[in-house]
Amino acid sequence: MKYRVEHEFPCDATTMLQAMYAADIGAAMLPLMTRITEYEVLSREETDGHVRRRTRYLPVPAIRSVGTKAVPPKWMEWIEESDADISRRTGTYSNTPTTPMIAKRLTNSGEMMFEELPQGRSKRILTGKLRVDVFLLGSIAERLIFAYAREILDEEARVMATIIAAQQATPNKGGAK
Repeated sequence: MKYRVEHEFPCDATTMLQAMYAADIGAAMLPLMTRITEYEVLSREETDGHVRRRTRYLPVPAIRSVGTKAVPPKWMEWIEESDADISRRTGTYSNTPTTPMIAKRLTNSGEMMFEELPQGRSKRILTGKLRVDVFLLGSIAERLIFAYAREILDEEARVMATIIAAQQATPNKGGAK
């Protein structure tokens, strides 16, 4: 399935992208998140206006069982690999499950763009493709997975907006930059 998700933020697009890719953003976000229990930056590299990172996420399980079979929480874990071009205000991402049998059947990747809005605000537009390769049930699984991913993205956007508003209220106090 193809998707598009938009969120608005209380800052310009460059500030938003820099905050989203700040080295310490996970530590600032995780205590405010209810749908993500673990956030670990595996690698992060800044070169020529790009930030490339690999980040492991473990969400609160959305599915506890399929029929009588329990679904271990680690089946929901994924690694995001992304590349943000700060000056162009664009980026690419791919999310790969850490469980090999899930990774064999699920692919997710896409692009992000950040647009300027009036009054110093910005909009993040995520587009992508989610595919679950399971006979007959793949499209149902895609809709369920996307619905939960959307909840995570909506929460992440609210948390980022809160963090940015706090930074703007106290610009000399440090924080994610």
